[in-house]
Amino acid sequence: MRTPKTEVDGGGTEEGKRQRGHIYERVLSYMRRGLMVGAFVPGQVMSLRKLAAGLGTSPMPVREVLSQLVAAKALEETKGGSVRVPRLSPEKLSDIFSVRELLEGSAAELAAKNATLTLVNDLTSINKQLLQAIAKRDILNCLSLNQNFHFRLYEASDSETLTLLIEALWLQFGPTMYMSLLIPSMPWSASYHADILAGLKEGNATAVKRGTIQDIRTTCKALLSIAGSQGVELPFAQGMALQFEDY
Repeated sequence: MRTPKTEVDGGGTEEGKRQRGHIYERVLSYMRRGLMVGAFVPGQVMSLRKLAAGLGTSPMPVREVLSQLVAAKALEETKGGSVRVPRLSPEKLSDIFSVRELLEGSAAELAAKNATLTLVNDLTSINKQLLQAIAKRDILNCLSLNQNFHFRLYEASDSETLTLLIEALWLQFGPTMYMSLLIPSMPWSASYHADILAGLKEGNATAVKRGTIQDIRTTCKALLSIAGSQGVELPFAQGMALQFEDY
């Protein structure tokens, strides 16, 4: 492993610039995925040293990535100067999920019209693994596989614009997904994924769109059930940073 100085310094050479660019992209990819799958939770303060140590880099690229994510509204800067995952108010959460229904419903409908046997087989395989993770209460894999299922579907829409907009929303609400799996009164079962798969197999784009929207709406309802004035938060929830696979 390179030392932090070698990683971020590079002597100003072209090789050094490439190394810095590679490190920055790796840190950005890790942080974006962590936010989208819920490995970081609302209210969690980002530890610059812990993230840098866990990723085997110096604090500099981590600081640059955190600044970019603050600008993208995925993270927020506190009055004390630290960076944390925002807590979404009920109003903000409802707004994001309403837009999710519009964008992800449209992407799912387009994907259904472009559906291939490969897509159906991929989603079936992912969902099978997801159901196994749910049965084992393997929260980490539940979150990761759920995100994989949705984005594999949306990528099939062949709309780069829709995918980018959806990613921006997932960066904002993703941290709440960890909470949604821990609500005793509303256990999550991914039941609407079966409706999505059935619609794809039948070539029924309307059914795929409807299943996607219902999936989003059910999650929103669950999250709102635990949302207080400070946003969505469970007092016993802890983030899983540096424990998930970045793939």
